[in-house]
Amino acid sequence: MKAFDVLEVNGFNVEKAPYFKRKKYLWELLAGVDETVEYVQFEEDLAKAWNEAIQQDREGLIIKQYQSPYEHDRSYNWLKVKNWRFEACDVIGFTAGINSRSSFFGSLVLEKDGKFRGCAGSGFNDWELRKFKDIFADAARTPLRYSYAQVGEPYTPVKVNTQVLVKYYQVTENNVMRFPIFITSN
Repeated sequence: MKAFDVLEVNGFNVEKAPYFKRKKYLWELLAGVDETVEYVQFEEDLAKAWNEAIQQDREGLIIKQYQSPYEHDRSYNWLKVKNWRFEACDVIGFTAGINSRSSFFGSLVLEKDGKFRGCAGSGFNDWELRKFKDIFADAARTPLRYSYAQVGEPYTPVKVNTQVLVKYYQVTENNVMRFPIFITSN
């Protein structure tokens, strides 16, 4: 287990203390007390921290202002930098669109090497939405390759011979991409 920050010390809330003081409190709390919890050092060299995140295949970094209080919401004091991975996948279906996308589609159902990889529903501009709507309108319907439960919702399976490039965080234990986002198609 790793410890990055501390919110309370000896019953006192330290959320308003600057980040560097909370790191000091955390160091003092963990010093010699519990070897199962690893103190995560503050790294001033962003390039070094980023290279370590990539080498260790971590999701990314949270970059915190040295003087910032603890943040419960997104802010400019704490920036999340994601370690995106990229993959080309085959489009094998689509889910129904809702609300402003009801006349298009919700997400692309994706596969690679005969295995379900996830659904990408974001990253599309208006032109790409129309392009895929036209592709799907002319596409031959095929039998379901994956259950609705596996995909996460009902979908329409199609044969379109289209590959897309997506970016994603990591994969789940079922080897499904986490948060895939459409980048481009062939």
